[in-house]
Amino acid sequence: MNVSIIANQMMVLFLMMVAGYGAYRRGMVSREGTKSLSSLIVNILNPCLILSGVMNKEVTYGPRLILENLLLVFLMFALLIALSLLFVRLARPGKDRENTYRLMVIFPNLGFMGIPLITSVYGQASVIFVAFYIVGYNLLIYSYGILLSTGKGGRTERFPLRRLINPGMGASVLAILIFALRLRLPEAVGSFFGYMGNAAVALSMMTVGMTVAQADLKSIFMDRCQLGFTAFSCCWCRSSAFPFFTCCPSIPCPTAFLFS
Repeated sequence: MNVSIIANQMMVLFLMMVAGYGAYRRGMVSREGTKSLSSLIVNILNPCLILSGVMNKEVTYGPRLILENLLLVFLMFALLIALSLLFVRLARPGKDRENTYRLMVIFPNLGFMGIPLITSVYGQASVIFVAFYIVGYNLLIYSYGILLSTGKGGRTERFPLRRLINPGMGASVLAILIFALRLRLPEAVGSFFGYMGNAAVALSMMTVGMTVAQADLKSIFMDRCQLGFTAFSCCWCRSSAFPFFTCCPSIPCPTAFLFS
């Protein structure tokens, strides 16, 4: 895709964030209102956006492309686990925060911001690739993520199967089935999910802006580990991921863009 097109789309998304920032600062939205919007986006709008990407769409992706995407799902999370170990070794945040930073490196904001971002830049046909990542993300965060959060020496919980049953996971699995079986649904159903999904893009970006407006930016910039994490995730993670994605040239840009 042309770099100028991506830059224009990113500018549009940034302006949406600025609008959300301004809305919070002017008192149009409260802290509780931001939480309610986040819940609405995660539980209703983003799942609709995932499903709208595969409903009644003419998709030309072949089996080889899907298999390459699944391979990249595995490679991406394996690489993030390795990078999380490298980060805590370099930053030395302390034993009490070590696993917290590892969780932050391994589990990026894939669903809340990633889905609208990919859809806005690359179109709804790319959402099917996001679905595979969400399935892998959920499986990993409720297994390895819980292991990290309880601590190395703590009691390990059983795999929480119930937590896997959530709107994002359900929509992803359903989207994969619709895509694999080439199901055609009534036009009204497709339009409903399309309209609902379209609302996710603007609201997600605005909610990010509202969240930034609530943050104590001064304390973040004064925290050495926070600054190190930002630089690490923006620079090291992208440059480390690049060789993996260039090894699979037939994978469309959405898959690689998820990492950024």
